[in-house]
Amino acid sequence: MKKEHVLNADLVADIRGHAQEAELRGTLSAAEWELVHQQNWLNLYLPADMKGMGLALPDALLKLEQLAAVDASLGWTVTLCSGAHWFLGFLEKDLRSALFIKDRLCIAGSGDAGGTAVPLDGGYWVEGSWPHATGAGNATHFSANLCLKGDMAAFLFYADEVELFSNWTTMGMKATASHGFRVRPQWIPANRFFRINPSAYTHPDPVFRCPFELLAAYTLAVNTSGMASRFAELAGVQLSLPETEFYQERNRLLENARRHWQTLQAGNQVSPTEVQESSRQARQLTALVLRFVQDLYAGMGLRAAREEQEINRVWRNLHTAALHPLLRKLS
Repeated sequence: MKKEHVLNADLVADIRGHAQEAELRGTLSAAEWELVHQQNWLNLYLPADMKGMGLALPDALLKLEQLAAVDASLGWTVTLCSGAHWFLGFLEKDLRSALFIKDRLCIAGSGDAGGTAVPLDGGYWVEGSWPHATGAGNATHFSANLCLKGDMAAFLFYADEVELFSNWTTMGMKATASHGFRVRPQWIPANRFFRINPSAYTHPDPVFRCPFELLAAYTLAVNTSGMASRFAELAGVQLSLPETEFYQERNRLLENARRHWQTLQAGNQVSPTEVQESSRQARQLTALVLRFVQDLYAGMGLRAAREEQEINRVWRNLHTAALHPLLRKLS
C-alpha cells in the first residue's frame, strides 16, 4: 500500500481505542466524528474547489480499504457518507454553494426508492420512509430516492425535515447506527431534486462522470478486503496476503479501477458492460473474502467467538457488510 494511504500509528490507536465502546453504545463517538471531520474523510473524492481532498478514485479506494482495516464501522460510515457527499456534484450550483458554508456537513442517505414526489407550485410534495441510512444520527442532510412520474429521482432533505427511527439491531456494524428515517408529507423547493447519472453532473471534475453503481461497487468491495486483512492480522497466522486468492482478486479490482479512472480523466464514459463486470467482480471479491475468513475462523479457539474480542467484532462486521445488496450474490 502506498505510504500516503497508511495512517500513522497514533491515529490508528486512537480509532481502535474507541471501537469497542462505540459498538456497545451503537454509534461512533463524538471523538471519532471529530476525527472524521478533521481529516476531511467525508470529502475524499471531491475536488479542492469543493473543499475536498481531491483524491483520484484509485487512491480513494486505498484510503477506504485502510480505514476499514483500522475499524470496520468507522470505515463503512466514511464510505457510505462520502458516497452521499459525491452527490454534491449533481446538485444545483447555488444550493451546493450554500451547503459548503455549513460547518461539519454530513450527508447520509438510502438507495431504496422509499417515497413519492408530486410536482406542486414550483416544487414537490413529498413523503416516504427508508429503512437504513448509515451515519443517520450525525447527519445534517439526507439524500433519498423517491418515485417521480414513474421514474426514480433523488432528493436532498435537511435533518429537521426528517424523523429518525431506531431499527438497526444487526449482529455487526453496530456503531454505524444505520437507522431508518421518514419524511412526513411536506413541500420542498425544486432545487432539491437531482438526477444521479454521468450526464447530469453540475461540476466538471471527472469523478462525477463515474457511474454511481461502479463507484458503489468499488468502494464497498475494498471495505471487505480491508476487514479481511485485519482479521488475518488478528488471527496471527503465518501467511502472505499477496499470495491468497482474495488478495489477488483485490489487486485485479484495483487495476480495473485505475483503468476506469484513466477513461474518465480522458473525458470518456465507462460502458454499461464494464459497470456490470465490475459489480460482478466486487461480489466475487466479497465471496472470496468470506471464504478466506471463514477458513481461518474454523481453525481458531473460543477467543474468536467472544464478543468482547476485536477478532470477533471484525468477523461480525464483515458478515454484516457482506449482506449489502451490491455485494451479495443474488443468483
